[in-house]
Amino acid sequence: MTRSLYFEDLQPGFKVETRAATVTDRDVAEFALRFDPQPMHLDAETAAANQFGGLIASGFHTLSLGFALFFRLDILRDSNLGSPGMEEVRWVRPLRPGDTVHMIAEVTAARASQSKPDRGVVWMRHDLYNQDGQLVMSANCMHMVKRLA
Repeated sequence: MTRSLYFEDLQPGFKVETRAATVTDRDVAEFALRFDPQPMHLDAETAAANQFGGLIASGFHTLSLGFALFFRLDILRDSNLGSPGMEEVRWVRPLRPGDTVHMIAEVTAARASQSKPDRGVVWMRHDLYNQDGQLVMSANCMHMVKRLA
């Protein structure tokens, strides 16, 4: 089991890489049916004729998968206090059935809270890459994290 990391551990330059996960046709369809029922995610024939040239995962599926991979690292298990938000979410290229993706997350800034000394805010850039090393998605996320001191 990995030790949970705290604010003091998460300083600019700290980087982690997740395991990989492969997306299936079924994954794409199940997510889309529940949360984003658009033809480009559900209908192969319609999707083949659109600008993407085939089925693609919802951007929200892509984001959710990337964050699932990150949080399965379990590095914030005991220190995570939630997130006040994220900025600059970009879907750079489509996530397609058969793609195998992994995330690299890097701390870009960290600031101790002035009003709540038990925590700090850590900004991380979360980049999701496919099996060819191509960037699929990026997001800058704020994580509120407990401090050790």
